Amino acid sequence: MQSSLKPLVQVLLADDNPGDVILIREALKGHGFDFELIVQTDGEKMAGYLDRIASGDAPCPDVVLLDLNLPKKDGFLLLERIRKSVPCQNIPVIIVTSSDSARDREATARLGANAYFRKPSDVDEFMRLGEVVRKHLPAA
Repeated sequence: MQSSLKPLVQVLLADDNPGDVILIREALKGHGFDFELIVQTDGEKMAGYLDRIASGDAPCPDVVLLDLNLPKKDGFLLLERIRKSVPCQNIPVIIVTSSDSARDREATARLGANAYFRKPSDVDEFMRLGEVVRKHLPAA
């Protein structure tokens, strides 16, 4: 009987905008994910959570959704830290940001981001994030 259960996808999200967190949750739901969303609302909290993962106190997530413009520590530093982290260095990291800067896209690609999703102003377009996440999950 247990084989019919879909695995729970652990999504680690670093975003300080409560409205965007709601939209991200809806985008994942809309694409049929059975997920746990772990939200860190600033760069320091995210860094602390990464420390917990490194020490074995928290599991590696299946995917990281990372805003670049976080208070206290920016997403560039966090992405670099994830890629240097031994337990989670190969997990998919999707940048979810309002920035459309070519410089930001290039920098995150150089640091090892798997995808770059610009937060659109249109809700329907925002729901496409679920497709992007599905594409980057190993078991998708």
